[in-house]
Amino acid sequence: SISLVFYVTSQSSIMCYKHYLLILAIVGLANILPGVNCEITTNDGIDSSECKLPFQTVNNGCYYFSDKEMDFNQAVSYCESLTYAHNYEITLAMLDYDKYEDQALLHAVTVRNKTFWVCGKTEDVSTWKWLDERDVNLNAPFWDIDEPGSGENKCMVAQRNVQNSAIIRSYVYDHGCSDSNHFICQTGTINCPEDFIRIGNYCYMKSSTFGIPRLSWKEARDYCQSLSVHEGNQADLAVLGMPDQDDYHLMDNLVARIHGDTWIGAYRNAGRTDCNYQWIDGRELSQESIYWHFNAPYCEGNNSVRLSHVSNKNRTYIGDSSETTEYPFICQMFKQGQ
Repeated sequence: SISLVFYVTSQSSIMCYKHYLLILAIVGLANILPGVNCEITTNDGIDSSECKLPFQTVNNGCYYFSDKEMDFNQAVSYCESLTYAHNYEITLAMLDYDKYEDQALLHAVTVRNKTFWVCGKTEDVSTWKWLDERDVNLNAPFWDIDEPGSGENKCMVAQRNVQNSAIIRSYVYDHGCSDSNHFICQTGTINCPEDFIRIGNYCYMKSSTFGIPRLSWKEARDYCQSLSVHEGNQADLAVLGMPDQDDYHLMDNLVARIHGDTWIGAYRNAGRTDCNYQWIDGRELSQESIYWHFNAPYCEGNNSVRLSHVSNKNRTYIGDSSETTEYPFICQMFKQGQ
């Protein structure tokens, strides 16, 4: 018997992806050749002790792969019953936050070779929703061929592919909600205050939630800071580039396509002699940042930073405008001292 142990590091997305492809190849062999045992250990700069038993570290998240079998609604209730007594919740697992996270989770399903409930559901077949009310991307690569179908299966499972036995990997499928399956619970997500919504590991509130009019940058920041949030937390204008933050979803889906130009938490002091800006948490925002639109920043006076969707490129960028210009805005919840 041969035992192989692989350590996957996220120091570089490229290296992580190469290692992931290598692991898939090895696991494929391990399921074909008897006597080869593969143990996959993830190490993403997170101490595995941060995932409290029975949860296990998978990429950047904590997941529980059940030995029990239940129907979909029972699985949802069971995961929720495990909720920690602190500022985190436990839910049936969701995908579509990050492609590397999705790949790692589906790989874990492949290794276990069982059918697991995950928290996607539909009422009218044409629209699928995650538990947090995000739309499920029906063109996402985690769906197998011809999935989802148009029948009566209204819940979602993750399992090894059923279309092509020559390729050993896992996808998600529509499934009858009353069937009994194993399930995956996930933790590590923040319980968001009322009127905030969760994207990845952070909580956000759109200014349109309360019908707030357009405000200048300083007025928008004052408003965010006045919000009442969980004890030990504070609110401010949203920022980009924080660890495990889903910048794409925040920039492209939540803010700019809905509001157009939208204030976020970065600014430039008029006294600066360079063209760099600063996030409200103190980090530098270089003029060379990939977030900027091709002709930005303008580096003029007390300019502040906004999100702007460029329709002909179908992308969202950041640009700078006079801080007195009135735009919608987005607030974000932070832990004290973050």
